[in-house]
Amino acid sequence: MRKSLLGIIAALAALTAFVAVPPSTSADGVRVPHPKHVVLIDWDGFDPDYIGQAPMPHLDALINRGSLSIARGTYKTISNPSRASMSTGAYPETHGNVAYVYDPQTNRVQGQSRFLAAETIAQRLAAEGRTFASVQWYMVQNFGATYGDQEHLYVQPGGSCAARVDAASAILHRQPVDSNGAPVTVPKIPDFLAVYCSDVDSLGHNEGPNSPNLPPLLTEMDRQLGRLVQATKDVGIYGETAFILTSDHGMTEWTRTLQPQVLQAIAELGHQPEIVPSGTSPRPETDVIIVPFIRTGTVALRGAAATDEARTAIVQALQALPEVERVLDRDDLRALHASEKEGDLVIEAKPPWAFATGDLPEGKEQGSHASLAEIEVPLVVSGTGFCRQVAPRSPELVDIAPTIAALLGTEPPAQAQGRPLSEVLGPPTCRPAP
Repeated sequence: MRKSLLGIIAALAALTAFVAVPPSTSADGVRVPHPKHVVLIDWDGFDPDYIGQAPMPHLDALINRGSLSIARGTYKTISNPSRASMSTGAYPETHGNVAYVYDPQTNRVQGQSRFLAAETIAQRLAAEGRTFASVQWYMVQNFGATYGDQEHLYVQPGGSCAARVDAASAILHRQPVDSNGAPVTVPKIPDFLAVYCSDVDSLGHNEGPNSPNLPPLLTEMDRQLGRLVQATKDVGIYGETAFILTSDHGMTEWTRTLQPQVLQAIAELGHQPEIVPSGTSPRPETDVIIVPFIRTGTVALRGAAATDEARTAIVQALQALPEVERVLDRDDLRALHASEKEGDLVIEAKPPWAFATGDLPEGKEQGSHASLAEIEVPLVVSGTGFCRQVAPRSPELVDIAPTIAALLGTEPPAQAQGRPLSEVLGPPTCRPAP
């Protein structure tokens, strides 16, 4: 498997301190300018293995003006917690956004939410007098970006990536754009523009990462990327714009359920296990609560199952199942900077197994995420402010917000734990992008 637990934990633990980014020159003395604008492109579910599956000349052009690397996300690899880390620079242990966990206070299972206990890059930029616009980059909605606010605008066109690029292009051209039913025109081209597209994630979930429809979709995504870059050229800011393209998680295929095997293994120890879906509560007698999200089952132990002896026995029984990839305990979760709300254990299914309600029909495949297998994402940095053909060292999603702040000359979000990717922001060995 492409990702190993020990390697991921080691990389996630190897954070460096914030480094100031001074004005700089290249090796031949040519000044590397700071950008006036930053454009973030966030493609949900864009797995690193997708790169190279279809011609993507516009993505290649960005890479040629900067670099392509593999960044590590945060745990669990679910959209809202991951995007919360991207927008705040903080791990789930700090920003508090979790998904598909049991809440003992309410005795219910929580699905995804927009909760945030950390400042976003949108809030930080607003505090420093900078302007931005979010095209459906939803984790900053009401956390710095709002409907109708010309200088800190949120719009949600829905639909395909083409519709979202249409909205982004209108913003760049300072044309009216629909913001919750009201036409809004920005007073100037935003300092920061974020554009979110979910097409790749939707296809991955519905048809799996090996779908024959994936390459044509990647070609279309690249076409929309080209339209967005062209819009910056049309309005005259291409030469003073930094581009960042990344994702929240990868995608892994599944075809069969392991729920019966997991329930049986725990029941044979004398416990009362139960699969408890989002929005529901466990039975009173349940002492092993398992919250499913296809690739993972998040476990909360209570009653007779909450002792150290019982926990050890449960872990050993689960690890012995051939359908289980790994079982993460509290120490593993702390090492991954996961939220304490994740409970006692997380069971990760081994592909093609999943915490689904049943097997798929013969010959059909779907995809999902949430596990360590999907923690790696592509990271493209390009344009003004970035070194050309110099890749960042061990980048992470929590580095995105601090890097945007560094590019625009502001402080990072208040609770950020990531770092600005200073090694690609103009050190002396940097070659400026043409």
